[in-house]
Amino acid sequence: MRLYGLLAALLISGLARADAVRWYVLEMQGQRAGWMVERETVDGDTIVTTSESSLTIRRGETAISISMGSEFIETRDGLPIEMTATANMGSAPSTDRYVFEDDGVIWTSSQQGKMVSKTLPLPEGRWLPPAAAGRYTAKRLEAGADEIVVRTIDPTNGLEPILTTRTGFSEVTIEVLGRSVKAMRCRSLSSLYPDAEGVEFIDRNGNLLRSELKLGAVTITVIAADEELAKAELDPPELMRSMFIKPDRAIRDAYSKASGTFIVRATTGTLPELPSSGSQAVEVIDNSTVRVRRVVSALGEPVLGTDVKLLTSPSAMLDSDDPRVVELTRSALLGGPDDQMSRAEITRRFVHRYIRTKDLSVGFASAGETARTREGDCTEHGVLLAAMLRADGIPSRVVSGLIYAERFAGGRDIFGYHMWAQALIEIDGALRWVDLDATLPDSTPMTATHIALGVHTLEGASRANALVELAPMMGRLAITVEKME
Repeated sequence: MRLYGLLAALLISGLARADAVRWYVLEMQGQRAGWMVERETVDGDTIVTTSESSLTIRRGETAISISMGSEFIETRDGLPIEMTATANMGSAPSTDRYVFEDDGVIWTSSQQGKMVSKTLPLPEGRWLPPAAAGRYTAKRLEAGADEIVVRTIDPTNGLEPILTTRTGFSEVTIEVLGRSVKAMRCRSLSSLYPDAEGVEFIDRNGNLLRSELKLGAVTITVIAADEELAKAELDPPELMRSMFIKPDRAIRDAYSKASGTFIVRATTGTLPELPSSGSQAVEVIDNSTVRVRRVVSALGEPVLGTDVKLLTSPSAMLDSDDPRVVELTRSALLGGPDDQMSRAEITRRFVHRYIRTKDLSVGFASAGETARTREGDCTEHGVLLAAMLRADGIPSRVVSGLIYAERFAGGRDIFGYHMWAQALIEIDGALRWVDLDATLPDSTPMTATHIALGVHTLEGASRANALVELAPMMGRLAITVEKME
């Protein structure tokens, strides 16, 4: 049950330009949740833009802190040189570095002393690095533009350019650090979360003074501050129970049911496409409503044209080549059967038993971290299982979605956000996705109340992307239980 996409959204919520050093308070649901600082420095022929942030939220009674940072180096003419993103969402930080060459981008990811490196294609289309984007925004403001469209790259989101459109400019007066200042108010829309329109207040140089963005049920506010105010002691907001979804009726003996049919509806806006794979089939009713049918024993449709190499390769999160992950995989399957279906189920049961401390205190740990700490919640179970499947040569990915719980973290008869794994296994002569949930006991590899919202390989920067995709759905879904059998 994760909210880290919200943090990624905070970091790219439309910061137009930094002038030397600018501090910000981060709020969620009207409560202070952390801070952010942006710096821009000129170093010879280059401009360096850096960002640091810290966010603390509560999941039930458990407080969890997340920190992220980035650095972008560009020429004075706005040509990209390199960028770096760091994240500390588990017990060990991760770093992604991108070096821009004429014919590609050299990407290096490191975590726990392990390093993955490959050459990636250059981003498509025209875009501007952060400092150049800030200068362009300031010039358009000075020219009195009615619309400002900027396509830029933020290191925390990888190499996918983000298109931000600002419209509806009007001059207003707002309070900043205890004094009244003139600002330009505008509406802001980002390609990262197209259904969530934000409001920004910026000065004439394009520097952010305040922004407000509603992602799902969560309102995120960024407010200009000084360092002392930004880092003042805070009481973190609770952002898990508020995301629980209460269905129209309770489900008794939910995990014993062989099938379930649900109407999933977006209470506002459109509903993103939900995956039909594994034991899930999706029927679109209209642009905001689908019918989801889960059959525990279903094999799912044959999978064609899948990049099996990607699904068996190690990544920063699914580090299937980690010595401890490899050792655990060998131990779990020692003397086991040859068929992949049986091996996948044995691995699922092993992960369930192996993770001893099952709590909400871990941020977003890699498989290697979890293999050593033996603690975590659904995310750590799903990530470790997927990595061990890959270590055994079985293609895998993780699924983010919902699961029904009669009781969880103070909630009763609710759907909560969840993560599990899928294995791609040949069954009846065709490759098919098989759902596997390591948070469940030996007798229950899957339930009819799992609802998949997205599937992810967790390759490179897609770690953040996968979570950002979920954020706009949180708090704006309604579920009707149509049938349980």
